[in-house]
Amino acid sequence: MTDQKTNTPLPQQAQQTRQLVKKPGLFQRLINRMIPTPADFFGLLAEQSAMVTETLRNLDLYMQHSDIQTANILSEDEHAADSLKIRNLHQLNRAFSTPIDREDIYRAIESLDWIITHCKSTINELLDLDVEPDSHMQAICKELLQGSEALQQGFEALAVYPAAAEEAAHNARHSHRKIERLYRHSLAELFQGEVTTEMLKKREIYHHLMDGSRKLHAAANVLHDIMVKLI
Repeated sequence: MTDQKTNTPLPQQAQQTRQLVKKPGLFQRLINRMIPTPADFFGLLAEQSAMVTETLRNLDLYMQHSDIQTANILSEDEHAADSLKIRNLHQLNRAFSTPIDREDIYRAIESLDWIITHCKSTINELLDLDVEPDSHMQAICKELLQGSEALQQGFEALAVYPAAAEEAAHNARHSHRKIERLYRHSLAELFQGEVTTEMLKKREIYHHLMDGSRKLHAAANVLHDIMVKLI
């Protein structure tokens, strides 16, 4: 047997390897086309949750320094998150089978994306209303980041040790409850004395951060639902 490119004899081991490596038959190729290899949905959701954490880390950085460069990075984060969401939804739509309920995968994709959307809307409000981050915004954002890190740990655990996701979901929900208290305290401190335009502007920012926390809570509930069905 010779190499078709060089017309030189092939070693015996190489000849045997070529004989063993065969293209799949017509029937197998048809099956592969009709039933494509399922996507790694656990990996896709873990990647998306990591993007949420990265975005919230950038939001936390902006709350500390409020520089325009970080604001631009957050805009890029949203575009990257949109691409991840579209990719994940496309994989879900074309999947013949999924390791967990399709509805749960869809809910997870949407809830994770909404957290990033609220991060971007918070930055937009800060810039458009010309508001400097205060200590309340910084405290809420730090708690959002902690909740997001817990979410990420939970989604990463689904593929290897689903039971660990229960504690992660609990920690994320705990962050939401702390944010609720921080939110009420911030409003109580803000609206003292005569109402001013500055008060109303800050109230809008607090509200956007609170909405982000509600989406964090929703994502934690989805994570918990998936975990229960897996174990």
